[in-house]
Amino acid sequence: MTMRSLIVVVLLACADPALAQRTMLVKTPAQYQKALSKAGAGDTIVLANGVWRDVELEFRGNGRAGKPITLTAQTPGRVVFSGRSSLRLSGSHLVVSNLVFRDGYSPRGEVLSFRRAPGDDAVDTRVTGIVIDGFNKPSSEELDYWVGLYGRRNRFDHGHLTGKTNKGPTLAVVRDDGQRNDHRIDHNFFGPRPDLGVNGGETIRVGTSHHADSASHTTVDHNWFEHCDGEAEIVSNKSGANIYRGNVFFESQGALVLRHGDDALVEGNVFLGGGKPRTGGVRVINRGQTVRHNYMEGLAGEGFFSALSIMYGVPNSPAIRYVQVDGAVVERNTIINARSIVFGLGMDKERTAPPINSRLASNLIVNLDGADPVRVNGDAGGIAMDGNLRDPKTPLKRGGNGLIEAADGPDLGAGPLTVVDRASTGVPWYGKDPGPPVRSDRGG
Repeated sequence: MTMRSLIVVVLLACADPALAQRTMLVKTPAQYQKALSKAGAGDTIVLANGVWRDVELEFRGNGRAGKPITLTAQTPGRVVFSGRSSLRLSGSHLVVSNLVFRDGYSPRGEVLSFRRAPGDDAVDTRVTGIVIDGFNKPSSEELDYWVGLYGRRNRFDHGHLTGKTNKGPTLAVVRDDGQRNDHRIDHNFFGPRPDLGVNGGETIRVGTSHHADSASHTTVDHNWFEHCDGEAEIVSNKSGANIYRGNVFFESQGALVLRHGDDALVEGNVFLGGGKPRTGGVRVINRGQTVRHNYMEGLAGEGFFSALSIMYGVPNSPAIRYVQVDGAVVERNTIINARSIVFGLGMDKERTAPPINSRLASNLIVNLDGADPVRVNGDAGGIAMDGNLRDPKTPLKRGGNGLIEAADGPDLGAGPLTVVDRASTGVPWYGKDPGPPVRSDRGG
């Protein structure tokens, strides 16, 4: 091929609309629909700055790996959906970013849904930098999810979700069957959620009891939960093989609860209660759960809000009740100044099956006032205790990460943790309320 013919081929390729990657600015819903009908792999639809009121968008299409179809704001944070608005996604390889939902509510079951209709889900799709602020139904009794995560291999990251006051999880992984999901939920800021007063005020729920016996493989990592007080379950695990890693729970009333489903990993999380009532840590139910290298300080919750609890189960329980704890491993956790740790929580006439084949090892449990937070109900013989330290005279120091650790001695507790920075969660262009004070002291 001559140089002249090569140049002609390149020019033709650049001129071919099917090969070019387009950016289309739209100012009205009608313009959006027209742009969507043309959009292909690699194209970007840009919503013009302003208030988009009473708009229910559907974003559907099929991009390709490395060439997604993108929907974004002209300027991050300056495209605001208000009134009766929602966004539904379907297709594959889509990206949505930098939108705000405020001053209104969704007329549907979700504000943002990774599903257009049953059987028409989004897969391999990312939603990043989304703000949902006080976008509540008119009545607190009306149920919705702010984010409904359907499909497979989707990611929701760097969102800022705050102020939910009506029924329903802030974010829910919804599973129609036992399929593997492989979702990731990361680096989000979950701001204050007041006590709902009834069940249904979770901040995150992964799965439902109906499909709890199957594995979702969802990862929830490096999120910041601040004053998430909606109910006893801040995070409700209701499916199998999920990972909860590197999250911070700051002065949030409730716990991370392994409610249904087996083989969860709870690792490297930080729970800071500040002495606030009903601040809790991790509650263990079901089979094969691992809780390791977590840090808990100043948790003042008791009972179902305890810093750590291992529950009694129902003999031969169906998945929707309380499956007996079997094969739990709770190791290398640091628990400082906790009001309550309970082994055998919930023992009653129905829940008569004690934990079995479980292990509690190399945990550092210290209350500086000398009080012993540990309570044992019923039979704890199925929990092997190995090398835990509960001496209130243990020398402690506060490390460079702001967390307390043993000053010297045996290799116990959570060990060195990298704590996710509050500022790295959510978006930089939408303000958070004042956060926790910076800890600079090194003492216990």
